[in-house]
Amino acid sequence: MKVLIKNGTIIDPINSIKEKRDVLLEKNIIKGVSKKITENADYVIDAKGMIVSPGFVDLHPNFCDPGATDREDLKSGSFSAAKGGITHVILGVDNKPAPSECNVIDYIKRYADIMPVNIYTSAAITLDRAGEEIADLNFLYSHGAFAFYDGLRSVGDKNVLAKAMQIIKSKNKVLSIFSEVYDDKSVRGILDGTAAKNLKIKSATKVNAEVDDLMINLKLAKMYGVRLDLAYITSPESIELVAEEKKENKEIFAETPAINLILNDKAIDKYDTLAKVIPPLRPEADRVKLIKALKSNVIDIISSNHVPIEEKEKKLKFKEASSGVIGLETLLGICGVALVKEGHLTWKEVIEKISVNPAKLYGLDKEGVGSITEGTKANITIFDPNEKWIFDESTIVSKSHNSPLIGKELLGKVKYTISNGKLVYRDVVINNNEEN
Repeated sequence: MKVLIKNGTIIDPINSIKEKRDVLLEKNIIKGVSKKITENADYVIDAKGMIVSPGFVDLHPNFCDPGATDREDLKSGSFSAAKGGITHVILGVDNKPAPSECNVIDYIKRYADIMPVNIYTSAAITLDRAGEEIADLNFLYSHGAFAFYDGLRSVGDKNVLAKAMQIIKSKNKVLSIFSEVYDDKSVRGILDGTAAKNLKIKSATKVNAEVDDLMINLKLAKMYGVRLDLAYITSPESIELVAEEKKENKEIFAETPAINLILNDKAIDKYDTLAKVIPPLRPEADRVKLIKALKSNVIDIISSNHVPIEEKEKKLKFKEASSGVIGLETLLGICGVALVKEGHLTWKEVIEKISVNPAKLYGLDKEGVGSITEGTKANITIFDPNEKWIFDESTIVSKSHNSPLIGKELLGKVKYTISNGKLVYRDVVINNNEEN
């Protein structure tokens, strides 16, 4: 089958393309990229007024499968990702049992191939993600673990972390690590500050909890030379630390969640538990510095930090409520309204953060991911950069609806998602009897 994408503006940072060109796909492969393609096709996409981008690559979205499929599963998570323009996901590890066991890795790999987007498995660093005893990383690797991550939990035992770094380095794989100091008494998902005081929470996440843990993790990474993904940097002190470290260590990539770019800690007063997230929302001054770090490339990647939570878990009192928001379907729209509209980043720079850089981190760029390159598999997202749209709860594909952005206006709407040459998502305006 031949698919022709016409009249769109390609933004492909890898190939230094930013102009109107046509793209021809044949047998799932990008056959041609040219200013005018006249060859007949079985299916034509008129992308006039739209941006034709490399498919987005999202790190650590939680599909909760196996273990918590009332919140999300491989199928619903994949289609939610497709709606968000995401063609590749390196999964999070919020599974039960945790993916520190090979049967979980085997289960995910068994079903990944039939999903609409490309799914890569992550293995837990420690048993049950408890941060205390190292998992059998060699065995997990032999079963196809693509990445290693303990989720939104710090690896508390740094001797265990050091051993894990050595093993992961030997496999030439990426270690993703979340930095935050906390204990059993900590109320996570809210920063120690005004919002916590208003809720009379005395054991909220300390302001320096992120940077204190990060400092140790960076020293170990430098010692063992592991390729490191710093999952979810948000504090000004962490930004300064990462900026200094990256001057010498080229194996470090820093990542931040989209929700922390659009909301500050005042959102907790308005949205209550829907704004309870890890890492916690920070004051407005910190949010501004986070955006500056994106612009200066101290932070390389923007991710969805997709954590589906059932409604009943969000209706509890703040201390007991689960932390997290869904984010796959709002990733582009948040970038549009918080970054592009405000003049902080261009769409080219956004594409670098949500496609090019995460592909580079995991070596997927060698397969053409993160670019629109002739001869490679077609993974393409087409979006309208000027379309304002409301995040309507009735249209959410994810099984869970935990988001403070429901009813809010976003900018930049995904129109088509092509994964491995197949059209896996199409946005159809309800007009003249057409349906979504």
